[in-house]
Amino acid sequence: MGKNLQDHWLSPVVFSTGDHQVPMGEVAPAEVHLFAKSRPELPVPDTQPLFFSVPMYAQDAAPAAQDGPGPGGAFTLQGGLVGPASRGEVRLSGPNPQDPLIVDPQVLTAQADVDALVASVRQCREIGPADALSAWQPTEIQPGPEVSDDALEDYVRGSVVTYHHQVGTCRMGTDADAVVDPSTFAVHGLSRLRLADASIMPQVTTGNTNAPTIMFAERAAAALVGSPAEGITAPGL
Repeated sequence: MGKNLQDHWLSPVVFSTGDHQVPMGEVAPAEVHLFAKSRPELPVPDTQPLFFSVPMYAQDAAPAAQDGPGPGGAFTLQGGLVGPASRGEVRLSGPNPQDPLIVDPQVLTAQADVDALVASVRQCREIGPADALSAWQPTEIQPGPEVSDDALEDYVRGSVVTYHHQVGTCRMGTDADAVVDPSTFAVHGLSRLRLADASIMPQVTTGNTNAPTIMFAERAAAALVGSPAEGITAPGL
């Protein structure tokens, strides 16, 4: 329990549009994304670039208050890693319930994750100045033209942020290291305790984790009341 922590990771590419205002989405600033392979030989996509109609600066890189709010118009293309090889953990810091948890995500410890996120950031840099967006007259301001493709690894390591899709620390399975029974959702070795949240995923999903987690909950509910689970799927799948 506590091992196998996984997450999706983002690294931003911000474009200024000067006096050209970027239209806001009808529901949220982020309504467009795509799935792409960082390497063509991969069997499935491992990256998910995201479009945000607002600037989302890397950590500690937002314009200072005295410098004003930044460019009048701007948008962000987030490089996104959704097939991480790195694994973190959550562990106790002491024996008392009040002792804080230690959350160690081990972000980008696998070089393959760095390479994939760099590839996604590079793709975002190529999409920004594409002809389809030329009416906005975008100019890359982060990482900025002074950061070459060869220097993107340092940029990615310094700008990476969570996509808030943490999973895996109580993974389901039947082997000796599994925490949750995949049929009953019962925690191995304990009585009257079941789990049905994102922590039971053995591996983080390629897409967002909300719909799969709802499916877990529906299947767990069916198991609790003895109803057949056939036909239960996550909404929208």
